Amino acid sequence: MNLPIQTESFIENRKTRDEYIDKINVLDRVKKLALLPDNEHATVTTVADYYQVDYKAITSILNRHKKEFESDGVHTISSKDEAFFKLQKALPNKQYVVKLIPKRSVLRVGMLLRDSEVSQTIREYLLRAEESLSIEKKNEILGGWDDNEIALIEKSINDEIALGNTKMSGIRLASKLLNRNANNVQQKYYQIKNKYGSLHNYLVEKNVIYLNNEPTESSIQPQIQLNIEQTIADRLEAVVNSMKANTGLVSQINELKLEIADLKNQLIMKDALLEGKETQISNKIKLNNKLKKENSDLEHKLRFISQVIVSSKVVDNTQIGSRDTKKYILKNGVIETN
Repeated sequence: MNLPIQTESFIENRKTRDEYIDKINVLDRVKKLALLPDNEHATVTTVADYYQVDYKAITSILNRHKKEFESDGVHTISSKDEAFFKLQKALPNKQYVVKLIPKRSVLRVGMLLRDSEVSQTIREYLLRAEESLSIEKKNEILGGWDDNEIALIEKSINDEIALGNTKMSGIRLASKLLNRNANNVQQKYYQIKNKYGSLHNYLVEKNVIYLNNEPTESSIQPQIQLNIEQTIADRLEAVVNSMKANTGLVSQINELKLEIADLKNQLIMKDALLEGKETQISNKIKLNNKLKKENSDLEHKLRFISQVIVSSKVVDNTQIGSRDTKKYILKNGVIETN
């Protein structure tokens, strides 16, 4: 690896800087960084001391890449701010304004400074750490595997294929059982397959299993075909049974419809009968009221006639000098005297 060429990407490419900006632990590994009492920020002076450059070199970097540093949290406070008094003891006398530089920004300065041996060391350290991490990942994929793990991968793949699932389903299953990354398991699978033709061949060669002791991917294909055919047959049978059941339901529905129609007709007839009876009752009530009224009128007339008769006096001409007052009443439709 040509480190001097690669370290230039830190200076020229912000994307590269942003990718490494969280690796602030590199700072203390390269050199002890003096921080303010909050243990989170440094000043321009302490950053210049750390990188062994002039004060102006740091301010120039901060101004030239102002947006980057502001996104990291670089800001200025004065004696008017409450935070200033917490940091005042670490500041020179008569300093009333201070620019606070968080650790991320201190690391970013190291990525940007060209003429600082410390910054160059920072960049090289970052790249070496990345290279070391890449090697670890590579070993995770290509090495450090137990043959029993390879056997488990093959079994998981074969089991999933037998169930009609994909090879990737088997790889994911194996990754869960082995507690490994699925991508690493997949790459290990293809690494062995490319070299030995299949995992089964690898396991036979390593004497993990005997030849033909376990089914290979090709040997289970007929079984897969049988499983598929049986599944299709079962589904067809289920569809036919469902259709038969639906036919019976249709007949029942039609019968219910006829019963409902008959009940509706019966209700209509009953409604008609009830309507006729209501009419008869209404007519009888009217006739009864009429008779009551006529009876009342007759009684009124009879009372009037009775009063007239009672108040009348009849004089008998054959008996002069004598007067006989008679009362007339109506009895059984005939006027009688008392």
